[in-house]
Amino acid sequence: MTQTHGRSAMLRISALVGERTLFENDAYRKLWLAKLLSHIPTNAIVYTMLIMVVNATGKSFFSSLFVVAYIAPTALLGTVSGVLVDRMPKGIVLAGTNAIRAALCVLLAISTDNVVVIYVIAVLFAAGSQFAGPAEGSALPTIVPPEDLTAANSLNNLGSLISQVAGLMILPAVFLKTVGPEPLAIVCAALFAAAAFNFLLVEGLGGAVTSMPVSIEDTRERFALAWHRLTMDSVSYISVVIVVLTNTMGLIIATLLPRYAKNVLGVNTENVIFVVTPAALGIWLAMRLVREMSGRVSAWWSVGGSFGAMVGMVLLLAFVGPFGDALQDINPAGLFDPGPFGESSARIMISSVLGAALAFAFTFVNIVGRSIVNERIPREMQGRVFAAQTVLTNLASIPPILLTGLLADVIGVSPVFFLIAIAGALLAMYYAARNLAMPARTAY
Repeated sequence: MTQTHGRSAMLRISALVGERTLFENDAYRKLWLAKLLSHIPTNAIVYTMLIMVVNATGKSFFSSLFVVAYIAPTALLGTVSGVLVDRMPKGIVLAGTNAIRAALCVLLAISTDNVVVIYVIAVLFAAGSQFAGPAEGSALPTIVPPEDLTAANSLNNLGSLISQVAGLMILPAVFLKTVGPEPLAIVCAALFAAAAFNFLLVEGLGGAVTSMPVSIEDTRERFALAWHRLTMDSVSYISVVIVVLTNTMGLIIATLLPRYAKNVLGVNTENVIFVVTPAALGIWLAMRLVREMSGRVSAWWSVGGSFGAMVGMVLLLAFVGPFGDALQDINPAGLFDPGPFGESSARIMISSVLGAALAFAFTFVNIVGRSIVNERIPREMQGRVFAAQTVLTNLASIPPILLTGLLADVIGVSPVFFLIAIAGALLAMYYAARNLAMPARTAY
């Protein structure tokens, strides 16, 4: 009876993005639930650690350093993890990484007052994610037919939306304002343990294990082969590049968001999530529209156009201060009368609208980009391709994250947002021109 009710609830959830039949696939339904149980505590614990560092140090640079600590393991594990994931049962990989995350949350619960330990936990946490991410990305085609991949990725993003609401908005807000980070870490440990158990229940994620790579050189060679096959398909290659640029900008913005909330919007760092909550609407709209646009607009223009829109939203966020103050002075129809956030009502409303549009573009790029790889790259190489995507994103973001953290302490957050937007626009134009000049080719 409980299973029947759970299945019915998930069917109702799938209707939110216009897809019901996928949740009738037992393996996909279990995979979706397991990922949800994993992503909720991931969002909650990483956001909580970032807030703890910001509150303890008061500097954007140290929050940037935290993010670097979180993404640095890609430099050591990125090329290895993708190959190993392609040669191991996905269910075992996902169960194991989530069990490790549960243990790290317990360690955090007894070390919340030590910033150095928080950095170490971030490194170890990210190391596990280097295996979980490629495993999740490459698991989908094994249980979902090709014609349903776009819809499945859209439903996956619905799960991401739910996990963001629960993990970023609800759990930290409730725990940090009441009982503190220690009980939150214990709750996250329990959720990770539940996720590990549920990944073991997903049929189709086992498979035969072939002989493991015998050397680092062999591992790197296999990784390089997958990357070469990716570059031979111009659509897949450019899509991955744009996804990398999108996620790099997303990491930088997320790093600076607590400081942006405090200095530009005038709210406490713990309350930033309430300010950007409308971003959930943008994510939901992207998931609703992406399937409708599939086949009507080329994949490249969908990815490139959405990235350009994202750049535009970041540029506008840089000018929220003067725009908001001007509207606050005009105050048409009393729309911006001081409310819970005082004299910053206009700034907060504008940033919320821009945040929703930014989330729409960000989500659209990632859904379409991942679907392109699922459709065009051989399944046996997808773990390595997704690992390469993660490696490129994280390595490419380390210098600008550190630089923007330092600049934010010196010149302010808004000028840094402006610089991010200009750099993103230039890169978008470069890759657009490169794609148009590139001869159409495919390896398949």
